[in-house]
Amino acid sequence: MPSLTLEAIILKRNNFGEADRMLSILTKNYGKISVVARGVRKITSRRAGNVELLNIVKVGLFRGKGYTLTEAASIETFPRIKSNLSVSTAAFHILEIVNKLLPENDPNPAAYDLVRETLLIFEDNPRQIIIRGFEIKLLKLTGFWSMSKIKINEENIISIIKKLQDMRMEEISSLEIDKDEAIALERILRYYLEGVLEGKLKSADVMRDLKK
Repeated sequence: MPSLTLEAIILKRNNFGEADRMLSILTKNYGKISVVARGVRKITSRRAGNVELLNIVKVGLFRGKGYTLTEAASIETFPRIKSNLSVSTAAFHILEIVNKLLPENDPNPAAYDLVRETLLIFEDNPRQIIIRGFEIKLLKLTGFWSMSKIKINEENIISIIKKLQDMRMEEISSLEIDKDEAIALERILRYYLEGVLEGKLKSADVMRDLKK
């Protein structure tokens, strides 16, 4: 089937040529795929605003040797997230992790649903605990999570991590922790993620700088 209509989340974009972009998008049934968006950098392009980072969009694709964007219509653009620098940086952290953890052309419907749900919850209630819960749940879905690798003695932190493993995202959004616990969780999970990815997280460095 050369033509497809899908719901997708815009994870990453890179300019190439005079007016084109290469998009990395996450879909439910096809996984993460690369898509050529021709002409979207032209002033007259009607699709440009729809394929901004974070957006959930309905896309039309032509499938040949690769994927080419033919249509794009926004479903959710997350205006509250994008209006705040620290909140948008945290949301871009989600995209960076997804883009690095998920391989291309490997469908993972549960991962798509998790990313979509997390962004929608974060739009209404932008709390860092939601990011921590997302990190653990995505690591679990991709087979990289193990409590045995968490080498800490603080019982309160271990208890919170177990809650983040088991609670639904909606429940996590209401979970109350103090500042010291939040700092410890961020440090532990950043170390864990960077160990899995074998590299630094750019968004984590930006978030740290914003807090200074």
